Amino acid sequence: MTRILVIAPYPGLKDIFHEVNDDLKKNIQIEIGDLYKGLSIAKELEEEGFDTIISRGATARLLRKHCKIPVIEVKISGYDILRTLTLVKGYPGKIGLMSYFNTIQGADAIGTLLEMDMSFYSITREEDIEKGIKKAVEDGVQVIIGDVISTSVARDFGLNAILITSGREAVIESIEEAEQMSYYTQKEKKHRHFFEAVIREHPDGEIAVNRKGEIQFLNEKAEKIFGIRNEQVAGKQVGKIHPLLQFEDVFNGRKKSDETIFKMHGEDYVLRKSTLEINGKTAGGVAFLQEISEVQRIESRIRQMLFPNTKHASMHFNQLVAINYTLKEQIETAYKFSRNDLPVLIYGEPGTGKQSIAQAIHNESSRKEFPFVFINCEAYTAEQLESELFGSNGIGGEQGAFEAAHNGTLFIDAIGKMPPSVQAKVINVLQEHKVIPVNGEHCIPVNVRLISAHCCDLKEEILEGHFREDLLHLINGATLTIPALRERKEDIPELVRWFIASFNAKGSKQIVGLRPNVLERLKQADWRGNVQQLKNIVERICIASTGPFIDMEEITEIIDDLYEEDTPAPLKGNLLEIANKTLEQLEKEIISRVLEEENYNQSHAAKRLGINRSTLWRKVKD
Repeated sequence: MTRILVIAPYPGLKDIFHEVNDDLKKNIQIEIGDLYKGLSIAKELEEEGFDTIISRGATARLLRKHCKIPVIEVKISGYDILRTLTLVKGYPGKIGLMSYFNTIQGADAIGTLLEMDMSFYSITREEDIEKGIKKAVEDGVQVIIGDVISTSVARDFGLNAILITSGREAVIESIEEAEQMSYYTQKEKKHRHFFEAVIREHPDGEIAVNRKGEIQFLNEKAEKIFGIRNEQVAGKQVGKIHPLLQFEDVFNGRKKSDETIFKMHGEDYVLRKSTLEINGKTAGGVAFLQEISEVQRIESRIRQMLFPNTKHASMHFNQLVAINYTLKEQIETAYKFSRNDLPVLIYGEPGTGKQSIAQAIHNESSRKEFPFVFINCEAYTAEQLESELFGSNGIGGEQGAFEAAHNGTLFIDAIGKMPPSVQAKVINVLQEHKVIPVNGEHCIPVNVRLISAHCCDLKEEILEGHFREDLLHLINGATLTIPALRERKEDIPELVRWFIASFNAKGSKQIVGLRPNVLERLKQADWRGNVQQLKNIVERICIASTGPFIDMEEITEIIDDLYEEDTPAPLKGNLLEIANKTLEQLEKEIISRVLEEENYNQSHAAKRLGINRSTLWRKVKD
């Protein structure tokens, strides 16, 4: 039976292959990896006896270029295009589709049948994508439809993007084609061992030589480094390119390790040489070259990965859904703030999207190439928060958020819950631009743009003695207020559309929308959990739905649960006895009972009573 390796560029494609294979019972191994990550996986598994590889789009073309195993591409079918265009039909903004010519032909025909007005951007190679996206931005396109790489580039430019996901039809066709290809390539496997060994590792530049030191192969990066073509030097002594490339010492075993640094055309490189073993014998050698600047970038990314709260700021202003006038005004203000380095304070209930606004500000700022670090003050004790923000020295010492966000943006959520002892240290860091780790002695210079967020006005926290007024002056260089979802229900249809598109990309379904009665029920809810609650509900109803449209009959229980969640808890115990009591006495009894039921959390109690916290605080004090 043919052994097939599937490299799925996105999770949903993996799920489709699993579903199809449950029926076909083929010998298939499925992995997830896009572009070079997918190539790395394929290279690791290439020697394990697979006959063919199946992938999609740019990842398939990249694998075909670098792998010796035949690569079959999952083609975009007419069904795939139809499902995707149906999902975006009715979108009020300008839509663009970027793909290869044959896909655009099909999409143009289907778009005409659906009476959709779209702009098309044809590409012939991956290098055309960025140019095409720039043209789409100039044309005023707001949504790009395409494959994994084109939608990824579109998001980097701040456009919304929808992936054309593959369905069962295209997957089955690719499996059948892979089996046919495998039949014709089985006899050729024995002749590929040498070159498979050459590309077993994946450095930036690669030069392979035989046992005599004669050049057998240069990859594209090596050609670029030395300014030569492979065909110009094939068969010549490698030392003629550069003296450091000679392999005599390595072949003769006089050096345990041969790694050095050299300069070429003003760029520093790390050069590493090693022998190439085939069947236990030295058949030649490989020189690997990597730019030191790239090594440093990788080291920076690793440092960010080691700090758990470093996030990729994925949101851009154009991706924020805002039909509501108040939210539009706040986003326009936030856009202006992004062009300077003032600290920003964002107010909004939990789940309203404060972090998304912060990410958009970061991505539009001059700091966008540097880290975006996130800290939530409610997630830690005072001691833990101090270590998370400032780092710690000694055994188990770690980098702090201020240091991790150097040259970038630090987003502190629920800043009103920050303990006073930590507030004092934050004030010092913001004034001195230096941080001293816990148990440390030396200052570390930091350059950080601070964005803070809280659920309510920090002036109330100041009145209650929980927050320092001098810290408020340092963090509110600019202020934003994000309205709750119940105050901007006109945004719900567009939010639902994008949550469905996101679910389709992650899952194995191709949902194209929901019925009007379902949307109406969603718009009637109170959404106490705001946008985050809406996203969770949309994912639940997508999972429960079995067809292309979400019908009320399939999700009644979920909608009922939603309305139960949005119903405020009633007062516990018996009804109030009002006979022979003054209004002042009744007010006092109601406040006491609500405080008790809310475990004396004044924020929650004030919300239930419909008053602000400072008013409640004064009444409790009286």
